[in-house]
Amino acid sequence: MRLSIRTSALPILVLAAATRLAATLKAGVAKTTITPDVTANKVYMAGFGNNRVSTGVHDDLWVRCLALGAGRDKLVMCSVDLIGLFYDDVLKVRAQVKADRPDVTQLIVASSHDHEGPDTMGLWGPAALQTGIDPAYMDKLDGRIASTALQALQSLKPARLVLGRDDHPLLALFQDDSRPPYVEDPHLFVMRITGLHQEPIATVVNFSDHPETLDSKNTLITADYPNWLRRYEQHGGGTALFFNGTIGGLLSTLGDQVALLDPDTGEVAKDATWRKAELFGNTLGELALRAVDANASGRVEAPVDSIVVRQKVIVAPIENDGFRVGGALGVFRGRKGLWTNGRPDPSVEQRDLPQFGGKVPYATGHDLQTEVDYIQFRGGGRLLAEIATVPGEIYPELVNGGITRYPGADYPEAPFEPTLRAGMHGEYRMIFGLANDELGYIIPKCEWDSKPPWLQNRKGRWYGEVNSAGPEVAGAVTRSLRELMEIP
Repeated sequence: MRLSIRTSALPILVLAAATRLAATLKAGVAKTTITPDVTANKVYMAGFGNNRVSTGVHDDLWVRCLALGAGRDKLVMCSVDLIGLFYDDVLKVRAQVKADRPDVTQLIVASSHDHEGPDTMGLWGPAALQTGIDPAYMDKLDGRIASTALQALQSLKPARLVLGRDDHPLLALFQDDSRPPYVEDPHLFVMRITGLHQEPIATVVNFSDHPETLDSKNTLITADYPNWLRRYEQHGGGTALFFNGTIGGLLSTLGDQVALLDPDTGEVAKDATWRKAELFGNTLGELALRAVDANASGRVEAPVDSIVVRQKVIVAPIENDGFRVGGALGVFRGRKGLWTNGRPDPSVEQRDLPQFGGKVPYATGHDLQTEVDYIQFRGGGRLLAEIATVPGEIYPELVNGGITRYPGADYPEAPFEPTLRAGMHGEYRMIFGLANDELGYIIPKCEWDSKPPWLQNRKGRWYGEVNSAGPEVAGAVTRSLRELMEIP
């Protein structure tokens, strides 16, 4: 049976008032380590196969929060070095922050999608359908994110905003798209925040690439290439925050197709090595610095007098049997419940599913609930920059265009979803992926391919659908975001 998209009955929330020309931008930043204690408990590492247990720590994981205020409106953007966080955890963080600071307009928590950190979703435990989540760590984690956000809010002070972007050809070579249509997202966006006397506060870097450079054999905790990227904060940029972007289609640093020349040896750095991760992060850091250099062509310094945040809670049908069985077995530790007719639905029944070895518990709720946000920075009566938040790993063709029909697709006549950047209005059009949720891959419906024949007559299935909630999610996300973008 084909399921239709249903948006939530909840209205769109426009979380900012009209432009206030007299307002002054304020900014504050804070960071806290969230590295798990690998000596006290067994830490299952996320992102590759099951039962990969951490044996140590190479570098710390962080939550980094930037608070921005204009007039009465306050936005907090937090970046975490994690594989992903479910919406339920983000709502807990928001509740903790709101209890202390009810004046906060909105709080965004986005994961870097680090494949070398702890399992925060439950999918990479000791075996398939056995959770890898440590509830004690998760409770501590939610508290650390909330306290870091509050620290950032407490440090608010008058600030200036510098915007930069870079479309250097090298950026496209950093991304290996593993599935047709071969669309990339090689855009680097940078926001630098300074005090009124140019003292550094923070630098936000937005780029798209899986942090999985070390591959599955690594068992040391690391933030992967963002660890080296953020070291460029010592070059006068203040606290560095990395927000991943459009990483569906497995845009990745892993593989020999992404080649970086090591200046120390004159040879290409070997794949799945610390040196490759270091070179990748260093190069991205250099390009980020270049984007906000005083002589950069894409650089703009502008006053901000309002921050407009538009939020919409949405629901979309889930069609992934693995996610349903996992939810019923407690893999997500109750963090990803299903909904029916706008209400939580914990219903479970037994179903005979041969791919899972026979009869298994099966969550029967109809929908997943999640959220999208659209943020504008405005000043002097004009739009300066935009951010669209996406609750998962969106395919680049849904962001930049290029959706393609292929023989063998399950829904070859499905209408194309609207592309996101086409609905944005300014020069700095940022996408924050894995923001406030992680629904897995967000795939155009007409490219959906979960049963043979496979796209382009491939002998085996393409990677993607097995880690996607379903073919309706792309339409729910993109149409809701375009609706937010079109509000006058």
